Amino acid sequence: MPGGKFALLEVPDLNGGEPSYLRLGAAAPLGESPGDDLAERIQTFTDDTRKRDGSPDFVPEGERQAETAKLHTKGGWRDHSDGNRISTTKGDKVEVIGGNYRLLILGRGEHQAGWDISGGHLTEVSETFGGGTTIEWVQNYGGTWKVVETTVKGEVRTTYHGDVYDYYYGKIKQSQTGTDTFPTLQVTDDYIDDTNPPSPQSIPTENPTIIDETWAKSISSYTGSEKLPVPTITNETWAEVMVSKTNAKSMTDETTVKEASVSTMKAESITSSTTVDGTMEDTTTAKTIRNKTTADKIISETRADTKDEMYGDADSYTQGNSKTVVDGIETTINLGVVNEVVLGAMVETTLGGEVTFTAGGSLDVTVGAKVELSMTASVDLSVGPKLELGTSGVELHISKTEVALAHKVLSAFNLFF
Repeated sequence: MPGGKFALLEVPDLNGGEPSYLRLGAAAPLGESPGDDLAERIQTFTDDTRKRDGSPDFVPEGERQAETAKLHTKGGWRDHSDGNRISTTKGDKVEVIGGNYRLLILGRGEHQAGWDISGGHLTEVSETFGGGTTIEWVQNYGGTWKVVETTVKGEVRTTYHGDVYDYYYGKIKQSQTGTDTFPTLQVTDDYIDDTNPPSPQSIPTENPTIIDETWAKSISSYTGSEKLPVPTITNETWAEVMVSKTNAKSMTDETTVKEASVSTMKAESITSSTTVDGTMEDTTTAKTIRNKTTADKIISETRADTKDEMYGDADSYTQGNSKTVVDGIETTINLGVVNEVVLGAMVETTLGGEVTFTAGGSLDVTVGAKVELSMTASVDLSVGPKLELGTSGVELHISKTEVALAHKVLSAFNLFF
């Protein structure tokens, strides 16, 4: 304590007024000796206010601060030099410190750098980059030390020659590149100098250009597993222009969805092109398939021999005009009953020969006007009975030949020209 015994070795006028001294024993009051302006910059240790409730060898915060309050009054060893201090050691050097250790280097100015070793933890501070390190005891994972590092650096170049393994365990792993708000980043150093804390650094943010290039013998990527799948995965991309190109010798794409699958695409126009040198197979298996297309016009063009097989009932509805043009021979085979109902006018024009063969009963019912026009010879052959019923029948023929075993016409009157 001040006023106790001490030994003092002093050179007060080194180089014309630069004092140097060594004091052992009782401490002098802070502010009376040369160099006290530097000594008073350190008044605390980082561990004085560190959260460590429940940690091993726990010491209450009040006791830690009370012990640090004796830093400049407890005495022991005090030395100062206005000049330089150079220490050389030819062999080994051992320093054992029972308490805390703190180093502050001002860099011939007010540039703060150094470290604080207190409570069994090391905190490093440098003006090379903004940020700092906080260490505290938390009850997560059954109680552990949590280290939070905040770093703002300029340029980092990293080169690895050898194997690299990264393992992450914890509650959150978050990565952010760039920003959509463009703020000015405020960074406060975890400074060591308590009496002269620096002002926060204002760092304008700038979104970078990202280039990711990979060459490898093989690439495997796994997210979750069958034993422990990821509960929720969300992928969201916003871009003005997207270009995707894949070149591979062979490609297998498999997706399994246990429940519903929803896919939505909105675009001003869509162009899809597929070129296959061999065979293209498309297989869809479902209980019900629903396709809905809404467009002003649909144009479909197929240049190939086609084979269409359908097993099951078919129901087709067209609202509007329908036209089918066959440039070639059309063969239709119906193994069963064909029902054709025309509600309205029906016009059939055949430019060429037409052969109709019916092996069995034939029933033709027309509700409305019916016009049949043949510009060439017409042959109507029926192997079986044929019955025509009508209130009025008009037939116009240049030449007509009818061959039948029996021909019955029942009507109110017949007009033949």
